[in-house]
Amino acid sequence: MIYPVILTVLSSAMYHFMLKQTSAKGSPMLVLFWSYALAAIACLVVIMFKSEKIEMFSVFKDKPWIPMILAATLVGIEFGYILSYKSGGKVGQVSMITQMVSLVVMFAIGYIVMKEPLTFKKGFGIASALFSFHLLSR
Repeated sequence: MIYPVILTVLSSAMYHFMLKQTSAKGSPMLVLFWSYALAAIACLVVIMFKSEKIEMFSVFKDKPWIPMILAATLVGIEFGYILSYKSGGKVGQVSMITQMVSLVVMFAIGYIVMKEPLTFKKGFGIASALFSFHLLSR
């Protein structure tokens, strides 16, 4: 469990660092295009070296809308971050604020849509996130 978390944390830190470097110049959509094109090539290379047989379009059989919506949300996330950094946002503030607000939104979705219970611990977490958001946005 620890190695995926380390990979995610290191990748996230590099991701925000690189987005901040990108935000000063160039077209955000062009940067996203090339980033996703290179990521697609990297994914294809990994898929080619997998030992099991993979049917490339199998993800579209059961719920074909999932990859399309996921692609749109990824572009929205990336574009939103680039615009935030382009407008002068600080790396620590932008990433923390978006993560905290996302956390609160996901708790609400979990409670309303997924019918997940709202415990005292989750409520305290939401309150802490909102208070942190208040402190960071000053």
